[in-house]
Parts: sequence; structure tokens; C-alpha cells
Amino acid sequence: MQLLKNAAHGVLRQDCMLCGGWSEAAVVCSTCHRSLARWEGGEGAVAAFEYRFPVDRLVQRFKFAGDLAAGRWLALQLSERVAGQPRPDLLVAPPLTPARLVARGFNQALEIGKVVARRHGLHCALSGIERTRETPPQHGLGRRARRRNLKDAFRCDLRLEGMRVAVVDDVFTTGATVESLARSLRRSGAADVVVWTVARTPAPGRA
Repeated sequence: MQLLKNAAHGVLRQDCMLCGGWSEAAVVCSTCHRSLARWEGGEGAVAAFEYRFPVDRLVQRFKFAGDLAAGRWLALQLSERVAGQPRPDLLVAPPLTPARLVARGFNQALEIGKVVARRHGLHCALSGIERTRETPPQHGLGRRARRRNLKDAFRCDLRLEGMRVAVVDDVFTTGATVESLARSLRRSGAADVVVWTVARTPAPGRA
């Protein structure tokens, strides 16, 4: 009966992915939404949230379990966060190697980028950037090891002369991935590279 009443009002029941409670048609209920830690820092990357519980669970649910509804919700939160930022000429996402793309089934950063692009009327590059070699997972590596791991790991075949480019990603930890990609973008002519990310790992002691 409740389902029929909801359908009559154009709303199908949706349980909150965080608390399991009623959230109408939203992925995350309004109470949980208000409790999420927003990223307040201004240096290095524009982020919607701090990467801590329970945002980390939503990111992992999207990234490793293929929950596209969670991914879309995260992308919409990033879209709201960047609404007042200077408008870039192009959005790009860090590419995966072919093997990792096949294993995962999708590039989570690219899926986020496509949603943000549609919301703001921007172009998101779907090709022209590739990862030149397979690299070990970044998880568990320190800042220096991450940088060594990703040195010259990307190639950009796009013509970006004078462009402002926004790199869109799911999580910003040390910045090693976007630093390596940014170097490739600048070699292709990008005048400015900024970072838009769903979540950013807080500094030690802040978590």
C-alpha cells in the first residue's frame, strides 16, 4: 500500500545508503547528508567532502561494487561544489590501463566527470589521454613512492593550447596522480590545470 501511495505521488521508496532509513527518492537521506564532513580547505584541489567515514563507504561502493547510483549521487555533490569555480575549457579524468578497465568494468573518475560536464554544459574528454604502463595500486604507498610509481605514467594526444583544464577524480590523497597527469596536459599546451574531486583525504591528525 505504501509503495502504491508513493507511486501515486511520483516517488518510489529509496532506502538511504548510509543509515538504511527512509530517504524518499534520494540516495542519501537529508539527515545523513547534513552530517557529512565537507572539505573546507582551499589548497591543492576543490573537493566536496573529506574522505572519511561514511563518505569513504559510498566511494568504495561505487568504485569497487559498481553501484552507479552511489556514483551519480557523489558526482552531483561535486557538481554543486564547483558551481562557483572559474569555468574550465575541458574536463578530463585520470585514465585506467586497459587491463584495469576490463577488471573494473568502468572508469569511476570518467563517470563522475561526465555527470559534472552535463550539469555545467562542459565538454568531458572521452579519449586522447591514456596510461602508458600498468602501475601498482597506490593504496598503502607514501607520497614519494606514489610519485615514483606514477612518473611519466600518462600520455596526452589532445591539443590543449591555452586551455584551462579541470582534472576530475574520485579521491585526492597525496596528489601524485593528478600531478603526473597535469604534467602531461601542460606538455600538450594546457595553460592552467585545476583539480575537482569528490573527496579529499584529511591531513594526519584531522581524521
